[in-house]
Amino acid sequence: MLDRVYTIFDKRRRPLRNHVYLAFPEHDIAFARIAEAAFHTLAPVLHHLAGTEFCGTFTDRSAKATEISDRSLFHGNVELLTARELKRRHPDMKIVAWVQDPLHRLAYCYEKIIMNELPLPSYYQESYFDKSMSPEDFVSHVASISDLEADNLFRSQTAALTYKGALTADIILLLEHFEQSLDTFLAAGSLKFRPSPSFTYRALDYVSPGTLRSFEDEGLFHKLRRRYKADYELFYAQAAVLA
Repeated sequence: MLDRVYTIFDKRRRPLRNHVYLAFPEHDIAFARIAEAAFHTLAPVLHHLAGTEFCGTFTDRSAKATEISDRSLFHGNVELLTARELKRRHPDMKIVAWVQDPLHRLAYCYEKIIMNELPLPSYYQESYFDKSMSPEDFVSHVASISDLEADNLFRSQTAALTYKGALTADIILLLEHFEQSLDTFLAAGSLKFRPSPSFTYRALDYVSPGTLRSFEDEGLFHKLRRRYKADYELFYAQAAVLA
């Protein structure tokens, strides 16, 4: 009963929270948008799936370029869906999820939310985050927030990919094994798309060296590992995991 009440409340406050699946009907494949770095890195491929033109370069990570890319992508043949909607509309569609090491994912969240010059988004204000937070303060605060209340930037990937007690994805790929994962993704979508050699992923493309060093601190990482225990055990215990 309490879960049902929270679900209704959560949908009212953040109606797009669970809309993490990009369905591409022409290719019979869906992409689970749960790690922003994966979504931005793979923008040229996602545009190809949507039948839109990617406006930019592989190496342009600026906020303006990202905004233009996102806007033009959603003008293509793509549907933004919840797990329930995806299973109902496209029951046999293949679902691919790219996951990211929680340390890198949370470091990215810290830089985007705390270190950014813009004011805190309303969710973070209401959840008592503060611009003066150190990485350790930030991780401690994130660790105190359950996945039921977490923003998608730091909600565990396991929770985001779970529907009715089971993982939704048919294929789970590690962002850190980019070249191998990309080959699998392209094959799953029957794509002949071949990006340039500069099309790759590095954690340092999205997070500064100083922030990464801070998040690699032993004490901080111990807290982070506890918070994302399910992600580490499910996705990083072996090279790849099939649902």
